[in-house]
Amino acid sequence: MDEPVILRESEHGLHREMIAYEALRVLTRLDEAGYQAYLCGGGVRDLLLGRKPKDFDVATDARPEEVKKIFRNCRIIGRRFKLAHVFFRDVIIETATFRALLDNPPPEAEDVPLPSRRHTDVPDPTFATRGGVIVRDNVYGTPEEDARRRDFTINGLFYNIADGSIIDYVGGLKDLEHRVLRVIGDPETRFHEDPVRMVRAVRIASQLDFEIERHAREAIVKMCGELGSSSRERLHEEMLKILNCGCALKVFERSWRKGLFQTIYPPFSAWLQGPDRHEAMNWVKKALRQFDVWKQAGLKPMPALQHALLFGPYIEGMAGGFAAEGMPEFEAILQAVNTVLRDKANLTQIPKAVVFDVERILGIQVQMNKSSGQSKYASRLRHRNGFQEALVYLKFASGVDPARKELLARWMAPSHEPSAPPPRKHEHEPRHEHGPHPGHGQSHGHESHG
Repeated sequence: MDEPVILRESEHGLHREMIAYEALRVLTRLDEAGYQAYLCGGGVRDLLLGRKPKDFDVATDARPEEVKKIFRNCRIIGRRFKLAHVFFRDVIIETATFRALLDNPPPEAEDVPLPSRRHTDVPDPTFATRGGVIVRDNVYGTPEEDARRRDFTINGLFYNIADGSIIDYVGGLKDLEHRVLRVIGDPETRFHEDPVRMVRAVRIASQLDFEIERHAREAIVKMCGELGSSSRERLHEEMLKILNCGCALKVFERSWRKGLFQTIYPPFSAWLQGPDRHEAMNWVKKALRQFDVWKQAGLKPMPALQHALLFGPYIEGMAGGFAAEGMPEFEAILQAVNTVLRDKANLTQIPKAVVFDVERILGIQVQMNKSSGQSKYASRLRHRNGFQEALVYLKFASGVDPARKELLARWMAPSHEPSAPPPRKHEHEPRHEHGPHPGHGQSHGHESHG
């Protein structure tokens, strides 16, 4: 292996004062305890680019159990990758042990029995694969091995708290300078190990306005079908990151050109290419642009509002078909929400609580359409959980579909009815075993949608 590039503190411009207090505390305590302690990943990358990091992650030669002994506010999490989470008041510092580089996973790692709810007596292996995809990776190694097993060169940089140096084993400094996102190792091999890396590559390159290196671009187009072997929960989390990254529209456009979006949401993508594709694509792009506006304004809408806006016309069109067959309009919209968001053809696992809140947002659209906006019923509706999100949805929809402007005007007019108490839980809304979504009560922007 080549010698690393090491920049002294005076040569790179990243100073410890730029690091969040909580991360600095973890780094310093580990260093004082005699362990190697490096700031790693996106935190180093963003600080070198002059950006504010979203997270500060730590890499160390201390094992998770040893980290836990140093920090009482620590919890060990994860199975595939065992990590130590060090908790502060409202910040979590993810602390990972240096991992070994396994260029060729041993054959005996394939199809090793894993513990589960059914088989709790099975020992948890340190390394295991399924069809070549890594499902356990807790073999510890050196800093260099850890750097080389990371996904992209610009995420493989370390900041050494001991002397303030930047350590580069993978050529990340040069790629930062040239604004290129490059996979560490062979792109096809690395994407096969973890297909979600393809989605991450598009998101990170879009956020940084970097070009994806040619071999990686070609591998994404060729291998996007392998996303089917990924965890549906992980893909949902990655999609939430995209919706809230501040450049959701750019990520969507890049993902669409490479076939990633179509792979993740096949039925929705087929509808986007159907007879009404111009209006459908216009809605989706405006919704994604709205998410970017909210992000720039420092607002964080609840995931259900984002899913309602993204899939809204597709769901409403399907509900119209159900209603044409004789199903009551309110029931039709609920049926359509579940058909679209719980479709097994999708590669994401949308939580039940989010699906329930989308039902509520779109169900209120039906109820708003049947009211003058001035009745006692309307007054009760205004106090319903989800009404504010439903009003945001209607404002957005009226900006795309002029036919809804009259409905919006009715509901934006001052109410002449006295305020009514909130309805009991069972009035006009289905129950859900998980209760209301944590996103309720958040404020949401009402910016223009043009």
